[in-house]
Amino acid sequence: MKRLRIHFIFFMMFMGSIFSMQNISLKECIKLALLKNPKMKAAKFQLEAAKKEKKEAFSYYLPHLNFSETFTNGNNPVYVFGTLLQQQKFGPEDFDINQLNTPDPVNNFRSRLTVYQSIWNGGKIRSANKMAKLNEEIKGKEVEATYQHLLFLVTSDYFMIQLAEENLKTARSALKSAKSNLEKIKNMYEQGMVVKSDLLRMKVYLADVKRKVLEAENNVNLSKEKLNVDLSLSLDPSFEISDKLKKIDVNLPAGSFFERNALKSRPELLSMEKAVKIAESKLKMAKSENYPSLGFFSTLDYNRGTNGGNGSNYILGVSLNYNLFDGFNKGAKIAEERANLEKYKAQYEELKNNILLQVKNAYLKMRTAHQQYLVALGAVKQAEESLRIVKNRYEAGLATVTDLLNSETALTASKTNLSMAIYNFNISYLNLEVAAGILNEKSPIFK
Repeated sequence: MKRLRIHFIFFMMFMGSIFSMQNISLKECIKLALLKNPKMKAAKFQLEAAKKEKKEAFSYYLPHLNFSETFTNGNNPVYVFGTLLQQQKFGPEDFDINQLNTPDPVNNFRSRLTVYQSIWNGGKIRSANKMAKLNEEIKGKEVEATYQHLLFLVTSDYFMIQLAEENLKTARSALKSAKSNLEKIKNMYEQGMVVKSDLLRMKVYLADVKRKVLEAENNVNLSKEKLNVDLSLSLDPSFEISDKLKKIDVNLPAGSFFERNALKSRPELLSMEKAVKIAESKLKMAKSENYPSLGFFSTLDYNRGTNGGNGSNYILGVSLNYNLFDGFNKGAKIAEERANLEKYKAQYEELKNNILLQVKNAYLKMRTAHQQYLVALGAVKQAEESLRIVKNRYEAGLATVTDLLNSETALTASKTNLSMAIYNFNISYLNLEVAAGILNEKSPIFK
């Protein structure tokens, strides 16, 4: 009890520190999600229930022992005759005809101990144990699938916050540049170097940039709220993220690497493999009904009366049971389980093909995202150089305000595109690991 109290105190201290956290990393979000997410808890409880079911199935290998205690009273001639014998109280006087026909009532306390041990039943117990073991393994894979889904969900939310914050940074940078340009154009207008329409155009542009800043701020707040909801509202609403948007540093292997891993690691596929084996065990169990069952039994009785007399006896035996005819029930059951087995085999093949397609699709998107990142990176450099040139030309009277605004807009767009390209690359790699069934906390994503 003391140990539980200590663990509870540490747990509350950890939760308190998390809740008050103003700056949280992706790794910390993952730990919090694994600790509090209801789906993860439910999956673990299902696994625990499956373990108990396996123990229940194993119990049929062991002997079953039952005890009963009963009290009876009656004057039924057969009952009285048999009870007196069981109490070892039967005497010569009990052979009297009147006593046999109209006996006095007899009380009897019976203590009975019965044991039964199955010897052979056509393989039903073995099939049931195999099914229970496979079901436990399926629940284990469901925990793994829930774990990977949770990593994907929280990481996607975190990446979205990173993107929203980077877009806000770009919008604020554009706002700062727009204000600076407005001041320059004001001075140039006062000196008679530009017309008033240039000044008005810049003010309109500044207002539009302010609107975009407000939109970007709203997107940041919404993306944070989404993460907090998926973390069961565990964070203070004013929290900040500590990991900023950057491209994941990863050397991409060949596509066949991910396909091989998907076939041996994807939880859904492994669960379906075990579902096929369960269907095979069910078919074997249905066939076992065609065989007899053999078992050993033993009963120990102790009988005692209220007027003296007590006695014990035992029975040992072996029982053989065989259903000769059940209205064709066994044949129908076998046909049903055989059809179910073929269904699961077909579903397994379909799932395998779909998973391989998902991996190929994710891999191609990953390669495309990498190329888009390189293009976006070059575009930013070109847009920055273009804006520098246009600013100099505008101040020298060789370019119009439209050229200046177009260059400003192009730079903002290229920076936004670069942020989106980095986000798409990171998300595409995240999708690739999920498709291959290898997403875990040791992934390059979390380094």
